[in-house]
Amino acid sequence: MVILDTDLIIGYLRKVPRAIEIISKYKQNGTELKTTIINMGELYKGAYLSTKIEENKKKIENFLKNIIILDLKVDAIKIYAKISAELRKKGEKVGDFDELIASITISHNETLITRNIRHYERIPEISPKNWEKI
Repeated sequence: MVILDTDLIIGYLRKVPRAIEIISKYKQNGTELKTTIINMGELYKGAYLSTKIEENKKKIENFLKNIIILDLKVDAIKIYAKISAELRKKGEKVGDFDELIASITISHNETLITRNIRHYERIPEISPKNWEKI
């Protein structure tokens, strides 16, 4: 099972051929598609920042109807706190949203499909896959 990161979903919504190919392949294989509540927030934020708010919100809603949204639970928050503290001690920062996405992914023992490999590879507990290279 996989968790789709925001960049992949945006690529799909913008009809980027590789993003469409990846998501279509997962659907054809019967893979359960998931994303996180944090990714959902990033998608809607992008819609509200756009000039086509209602159109983009509708695209997001239609896409999200067909996938599982993973909520932020206590176990993920504890993982987030540990990851964030460890990164800060090393003088590194991934960003709160990406750290939360990683924490939810880890707590569900899933694979994150993203293009932002550099962000996530600083977190040893997660092994993201680059959707441009799958």
